[in-house]
Amino acid sequence: MKGLILPKRIVTGKNVLNAENLKKDKPMQIGFNENYLTTINEGGYVVIDFGKELCGNLRLLVTHSTGDKKVRIVYGESVAEAMSKIGEKGATNDHIVRDYEYFIPDWSDTTFTNSGFRFVMIQAVGNTTVEIKHAVVTPTICKKPFKGKFVCDDKVVNKIFDTAAYTLRLCVQNDVIWDGIKRDRLVWIGDMNPETLSANCLFGALTPVENSLSFIKEQTPLPLWMNNFPTYSLWWIVCLKDYYFQNKNHEYLLKQKDYLKGLLTQLLGCVDENGKVDYPMLFIDWPTHYLPGDQDDKKRLDEITGTHALTVYAVKCGKILLDILGEDSSTCDALLSRLLKTEYSVEKYKQISGIRLIAGVGNKADVDLIVNGGAKGMSTFMSYFILRGASEGGYVDESIKMMRDYYGAMLNLGATSFWEDFNIDWAENTGRIDRLPKKGKKDVHGDYGAFCYTGFRHSFCHGWSSGVVPFLMNVVAGIEIVKPGCEEIRITPRLGSLNNVRVEYPTPHGILKVEHVKNADGSITTKTEVPQGVKIVK
Repeated sequence: MKGLILPKRIVTGKNVLNAENLKKDKPMQIGFNENYLTTINEGGYVVIDFGKELCGNLRLLVTHSTGDKKVRIVYGESVAEAMSKIGEKGATNDHIVRDYEYFIPDWSDTTFTNSGFRFVMIQAVGNTTVEIKHAVVTPTICKKPFKGKFVCDDKVVNKIFDTAAYTLRLCVQNDVIWDGIKRDRLVWIGDMNPETLSANCLFGALTPVENSLSFIKEQTPLPLWMNNFPTYSLWWIVCLKDYYFQNKNHEYLLKQKDYLKGLLTQLLGCVDENGKVDYPMLFIDWPTHYLPGDQDDKKRLDEITGTHALTVYAVKCGKILLDILGEDSSTCDALLSRLLKTEYSVEKYKQISGIRLIAGVGNKADVDLIVNGGAKGMSTFMSYFILRGASEGGYVDESIKMMRDYYGAMLNLGATSFWEDFNIDWAENTGRIDRLPKKGKKDVHGDYGAFCYTGFRHSFCHGWSSGVVPFLMNVVAGIEIVKPGCEEIRITPRLGSLNNVRVEYPTPHGILKVEHVKNADGSITTKTEVPQGVKIVK
């Protein structure tokens, strides 16, 4: 059974005998005298729980089948999705087939489609009766060990960190970074910024990050926009800068030079002399995305404000990279001169304030907007920017509580990986994803979602939701890279309600070990083990 994952729990079933046998560890070979079979009779089914979100293939070992000899396999990221029909509450086969029928002969060992799931329903189709020896998962999960670690005295925070890290690990697929393992099995370069930051903290150098940046560049000759979103070309610049500062792969950066220069020149044509940004499409985050016909004018204004701030941030990152390359950065100077002529303010959305603060154009009003209402209005994609903005604005306790409440609510609903989107209000009177839906309670998977992720189409493993990893490592533990390649690092802890934090942080020179202990007077004692080649600066 090495490398294979057995069912951990039988959720439910109908017209099924000895379902618990599926949990038994048996040889992965069919024999003539099997003692521990599971029989699904005509009209029957069984729903299996593999214990946590997985990416992989179901493998089914069958001794005998009769009648139509067909089974229906349905993958689900929740029990409800595994028991749904295509078209029901957004259930879909988009990006990957996760609901299908197969002919199952006697003495068969069949491997089914790869997808992202935790639950599987196996259903006898028509007048089929089937005898099953095994239903196991062959996982396709990145095995590269984490070099980065975060442990503190709060068990919930530790679980949030570990779950976010696991979410990123699942999305390292096909030697690139996918956005999701069930849906959005694509390189979305804007969504990849939290993933890049998380990869820096967990792995250090990670070839799939470089591959993703190169792939999307090759797919997008100028003057096209990456993923057809102008703002995603901006995020490409930010990702490139973030990855370079962590790993200082100068040869890789040189290969991006011409495209980077061309893209920054292209931006010059999108910013007028008064600093107004004009792109064919505006986009920051799905919850803030304005569509024609929307009645919320605050959304429209905030999307303009956020796009302006992201442009400022990307141009600043571009200037840093051009200076490192020894290239003329006057295009960036001209862009910033225009952009900073115009001032904007945020009407409603925390993620817009977060982008403004990280771009250096935010103010106290942005910080106050973020902390108002706590976890209400949080965003999975923008969690890092929101939480960093609150913490660096002086609201350290509040930022940790927001993270704990928001991501902790997903854990309380049964999450083993973090989701494409989540609204804290969804947790009210809502059942867990690992249980059968109950009458009178909301189904958090089938009943919620918006835009392109309504109902069961909603991804419950999305790499962009891993932004709490860099928040805890770079902001709470305070590990800030000052010079590329981690040659100089500043350590400024913001522990808030935490009393003890231990971190192992990967650098190109080795593992930096840091421990922060809060003393009785509120001061913090920090101990470090610093690899040769890294200098700690104030």
